[in-house]
Amino acid sequence: MSGLNDEGPQERFEEFLRTYKDEEGKLAYWSRLQQMSINDESSIVVNFQDLASFDSMFITLATEDPAQFLKMIDGALVSVLKIEDPEYVSSIDTNLLKVRIIDYPEHIPLRAIRSKHIGRLLHISGIMMRASIVKPLLVEAMFRCRICGGDIPQTQEDGRYTEPALCPVCGKKTAMRLIPGQSHFIDWQKVRIQESPEELPPGQMPRSVDVILEGDIVDMSRPGDFVKVTGLLETTPDFTRRGSRLATFNVFIDANGLEITEKEYEQLEISEDDEKKIRELAEDQYVHERIYASIAPSIHGHEQIKESIALLLFGGVGKKLPDGTRLRGKSNILMIGDPGTGKSQILKFVSGLAARALYTSGKGTTAAGLTAAVLHDTETGAMTLEAGALVLADQGIACIDEFDKMDPNDRNAIHEAMEQHTVSIAKAGIIATLNARTSILAAANPTLGRYEPSLSVQDNIRLPFTILSRFDLLWIMVDTVEPTKDRELAQFILNLHQKKISTKSATPPLSPEFLKKYIGYANRYVVPQLTSEAAEVIENFYVDLRKTAEGGAAPVPITARQLESLVRLAESRARMALRSKVNKEDAQAAVRLMEESLRMVALDSITGKIDIDRLVSKMSAAQRSSSDIILKVMKDLESEGTSTVDEEALLQRVQSMGLPRDRAEQVIKKLVAEGILFHPREGKVRRAQS
Repeated sequence: MSGLNDEGPQERFEEFLRTYKDEEGKLAYWSRLQQMSINDESSIVVNFQDLASFDSMFITLATEDPAQFLKMIDGALVSVLKIEDPEYVSSIDTNLLKVRIIDYPEHIPLRAIRSKHIGRLLHISGIMMRASIVKPLLVEAMFRCRICGGDIPQTQEDGRYTEPALCPVCGKKTAMRLIPGQSHFIDWQKVRIQESPEELPPGQMPRSVDVILEGDIVDMSRPGDFVKVTGLLETTPDFTRRGSRLATFNVFIDANGLEITEKEYEQLEISEDDEKKIRELAEDQYVHERIYASIAPSIHGHEQIKESIALLLFGGVGKKLPDGTRLRGKSNILMIGDPGTGKSQILKFVSGLAARALYTSGKGTTAAGLTAAVLHDTETGAMTLEAGALVLADQGIACIDEFDKMDPNDRNAIHEAMEQHTVSIAKAGIIATLNARTSILAAANPTLGRYEPSLSVQDNIRLPFTILSRFDLLWIMVDTVEPTKDRELAQFILNLHQKKISTKSATPPLSPEFLKKYIGYANRYVVPQLTSEAAEVIENFYVDLRKTAEGGAAPVPITARQLESLVRLAESRARMALRSKVNKEDAQAAVRLMEESLRMVALDSITGKIDIDRLVSKMSAAQRSSSDIILKVMKDLESEGTSTVDEEALLQRVQSMGLPRDRAEQVIKKLVAEGILFHPREGKVRRAQS
């Protein structure tokens, strides 16, 4: 090989396009070339690994002079098409025909880009944060002289608009007129790519780089997508406020190839050895218990919460119905607990374990930061869309700590993301819908500092029902005094500090690295389906619980939202054992978790029944029906003459209607606390005038 001007490399690349066969023995690129005119495509995607295995000279060319290498492969594509499909080449501008390189071996993390990389071909990956609008970029301009009317072609270099200084026809210096119809434009877009959360070192600000997209790769991706870009690292000078150039430069990537990684687990590398270990674990009859024990092993107890979090990590199956309706497969969990019960530690563990996870704390979180922000681009003056935390955690998990400390208006912004798994935005003329297929794991403290069992969930945690109902499971973590458990906890924590390993756990938990791969493998290859036996278990549980509400005013114990949650949890458990069918045991485990969660948040101490109204409002359905009786009797007594009613007479009247005296006294106290009734003097009660 004598040099880049030699015909050798171009002819060799043409040969590669014609003759390269994939593992199945098919002419991979040749068949794509023949389809280009049919599909109206102007580029062909080439995997650099295929090119390198065909001839190692291409590695040398791409490393020594990448700009010339890219020019050469584009020229080779044009010359092949001129022979094979001359009609198509004559109908299209040959400058648009491109070879797009993907999977280039030189992968550089964004924070490792340095001055030595300028002019080199790089492969970077990250999350697209923002994208400008697509604009036409002038490449070949046609000018017309205003004096003699002669046409002058002029190539535009480096994206800067340049007019000819003199008219070559009449030789006079005059302002030229651009003729857009005879000029050549290409599509142009500027996007910003930020390092993904899993690559971000703790305590560091995320780095980002601007990427210029041209031709048919514009608008392929949108904010929130995980993308891989191959392109040349180029520079543009900094300017002072007055417009003079500085000696410092900004870098950007002139993209050649772009890939969108849809799934969160695609970037996980699972070797054959890993796959063997994964299969072995899946066949273990105690696979579920081993995975539960591996969730936050440094926190003592809370087995049910760890079990539900393991199910959240694996996730159910999202479905699209024939009418276009989507059913979410991701679960949401809320932990409400006393201080010091380890909620934040669990959240931190999950954010480190999930393949794509973000951790955020309530007080410093805004609606725009969670969903999407519309920003003013200082360079172009246009409005651009920047993805927020839930969009960046698409196909992953968002861990929100201090959920109760969030501003109520900001908290309302996540309603749509929790149920529809999208973020819709309409600001400053930008109307867009972004994907936010995210599981939400939230932790909150009770309003009064500690959880008060005698009060309703609504009084303990002042969150609207619209948000609470979107959580599949709610867990209450109460710090109670129990000498045996307290001693166990003290020994567990002291052993951690002394770095002693507990002798209790016979099966050692799995390492977070292996568990991450196991979750990735399960999500990539296992799509469990509900069997009729499992469906029957869930159906019976739902119907039996609903039956307790017969008779009109009785409490509603469970709604259709919890029914869908049961399906998701059962699917997650089947996926955990790499099973394609959801069996009876999976459904029973989901029912058990749901029952425990409902017993914590919706058990009515008066009736001993599960009552979803305990979650919805400050009063349970039993209290509400009791209060209705008391208020009705109050009205009857008022109609008999006086607005102030004797409390003893009221109690006797409601007792005769079948309401026990102790419950009536309890409800009167509640009504007084709510401000519906008041005591004008001792032993007397009166209705507040609304």
